[in-house]
Amino acid sequence: MKSKIGIGLIILSFIICLNPYFLIFGIPTFLVGSLILFRSNKNLKSKLLWFFTPLIIWYPIMNLFIFITGIIGTATAQKLDFIFPENFKGKAIIVSNMPCGQEVEFYKNREQIKIPESGILLYQGELKYGYINHKYYSIDKNGKKSELLALYNYMFWDDYENPPKTEKFGVWSGGGGQKYFNNSNEIMYSYSEFILSSKDSLNKLNDFKKNKEFEKKIDSLVLNCMKKN
Repeated sequence: MKSKIGIGLIILSFIICLNPYFLIFGIPTFLVGSLILFRSNKNLKSKLLWFFTPLIIWYPIMNLFIFITGIIGTATAQKLDFIFPENFKGKAIIVSNMPCGQEVEFYKNREQIKIPESGILLYQGELKYGYINHKYYSIDKNGKKSELLALYNYMFWDDYENPPKTEKFGVWSGGGGQKYFNNSNEIMYSYSEFILSSKDSLNKLNDFKKNKEFEKKIDSLVLNCMKKN
């Protein structure tokens, strides 16, 4: 009975540890399972096999698991095309679930998010979190689209292979959040933020006064939309 419990805990810990964020739970489970197993009547060869095998195969199996889940997650994620005006620079905010906003439009099974010159889009749809399947485009006056590069901070780390130049222009995801009414827990709106800039120009966009003015414009558009509905 002890050997079955120990082996069960070892298997459970192995599954848990396939997600490296759960190592803090998986490692203690593995140690407890191993302790129970070694105190059982199982023969020594089997004990050693159950103890060392997970340690040897964990790293390659974990990488394979992450690779496969990443492919599946991206394939099943919400497919979004963000289309910016030609020469657009700076911050863009998409406010979700706005009844008077841009209607949900699909092209080749991908939602088309068309950002106006103001950089503020009220959108009737919802931008979901989790795995992403995003593409970014710039569109000129004739309707011709050019794909924009997606940029992430890790691309500029020392150990990243072939990092882009710091002056390379692209799209940064600023994440998302929720705005609440003053002195209330009631959500005013949910938003997603994107920044069109090069790495060496990001700091120039952190102007407190301009950001507050931009936020006031968003609030005003949202409140007007709510009053209409």
